[in-house]
Amino acid sequence: MISLHFIGLYLWVAPHALLALVAALMLRNGRHREFPVFFAYLLFEILQFCVLFLMLRFDWHISSYKDVDLLGRAGSIAFRFGIIQEMLEVSVARCAPLRQTIARMLWCVAAVLALLALIFIGSVYSWSVRGMIVPAYAIDQTLNILQCGLLACVCLWHRFLGLKMRSFVVGIVLGMGLVAGLEPLLHALKDLRTVNPQSVDLLRMGVYHVSVLIWLYFASVQEEFASDSAAPSFPDARNWAVELRRFLWS
Repeated sequence: MISLHFIGLYLWVAPHALLALVAALMLRNGRHREFPVFFAYLLFEILQFCVLFLMLRFDWHISSYKDVDLLGRAGSIAFRFGIIQEMLEVSVARCAPLRQTIARMLWCVAAVLALLALIFIGSVYSWSVRGMIVPAYAIDQTLNILQCGLLACVCLWHRFLGLKMRSFVVGIVLGMGLVAGLEPLLHALKDLRTVNPQSVDLLRMGVYHVSVLIWLYFASVQEEFASDSAAPSFPDARNWAVELRRFLWS
């Protein structure tokens, strides 16, 4: 019978090995130039894994391991928000006014969603920090809910422009949405004393594994470029940028 230790080791090593394959495919088909933030995120995750694996292999002090792990998690979160902005901008890469408007719009939407997420989580915990197993969970859950909301905005943004989402963008959104969407549920499971925390950790690693497989599949799919007569022209896009800017700053 396969031990839980072996399953955990596989779910830790395999996704990062597949991330290297995703990065190699992006280099081969030139997508690293179109999606530099996502490509940098892949390299960051691979480097973070290598550092943590070596620290564990050579029995570094547990406190140092936790510090590096926490720093890596913070870096991953920062990269994911950068990826979301990149997904919004990729549809208007040749329109500078819309790219500037998207940056302002992203901050406004993020602020609203963060406020709503904090209110929701605060109502669950009755604004009592002692009611949480770890206070950092609230921050983590807020950021995950925020990412889910912004990923939905990516889909709505393409719908608003009348553009078909590129297959690789769909893959990135699906993979990130799967991780960010299930994370609050996994935290809730871990809060239940009747559930084995190790099982929840394995489930979390399995979800990330599936997410990486989604990225790998869409990275290997040949992109189809089709002209869309319904797509907005750049003069129209510039007009939309002006109107959106007036709306955001009025």
